[in-house]
Amino acid sequence: MELARRIYSRELKIAAMREIDSGRSVAEVARQLELSPKLLERWRGEWRAQGELAFPGIGRRTVETPGFDQIRQAAELERKIGQLTMENDFLKKALQHFRIHHRPAILNGEAACTDKSGKASGKGKP
Repeated sequence: MELARRIYSRELKIAAMREIDSGRSVAEVARQLELSPKLLERWRGEWRAQGELAFPGIGRRTVETPGFDQIRQAAELERKIGQLTMENDFLKKALQHFRIHHRPAILNGEAACTDKSGKASGKGKP
């Protein structure tokens, strides 16, 4: 069973915000309009941030201002830089770990793992 989302008009949202701005409490307005106080708080945050530009239409939370694409692209690039920095740090630590704990299998033509196993290399033993 799929529940349909309720859609509230811009006029209703603005009227509710003006009621709150006039001094009525969020709880009073919520009871009067039969809305959730949490929903009114979300609307109030958008109203305070954007004023008359708030609530532009269905499904759009913000109004795109000139230069918005550049800001979005810069934020995306900063996230990518952060991700690559974390990957580089991880790979540096992994490389350091392998250099310390995993010596190469062959050094100067001899097996390097013989000293770890505790066995002699076989030279000089009868």
